[in-house]
Amino acid sequence: MHLLIISTITLLLSINTAIAAAPNKIKIMADACLTCHGPNGAGAGKIPELKGLEKSDITESLFGFKSGDEKSTIMGRYAKALSDDEINLLAEYFSALDK
Repeated sequence: MHLLIISTITLLLSINTAIAAAPNKIKIMADACLTCHGPNGAGAGKIPELKGLEKSDITESLFGFKSGDEKSTIMGRYAKALSDDEINLLAEYFSALDK
């Protein structure tokens, strides 16, 4: 009985840790985007602003870069490495930033 309780607690703690880690992963990924897209996604020169764009616009562009339908010099390489979930989470993150 004790083993079952300990196993259940361990499982719940593991799930909780995994859920808590997800926002940190997206923040780290978003920070990598800011290297080119500027502080807080404000844009930099010819590189477009990300903050405050509609989530659907961001996902459409990223999926376009990933598939090759949308042409780019660098974004295609980055987008191909992203999972569909990561694209959606990044789009949600940037669309939530204030303009």
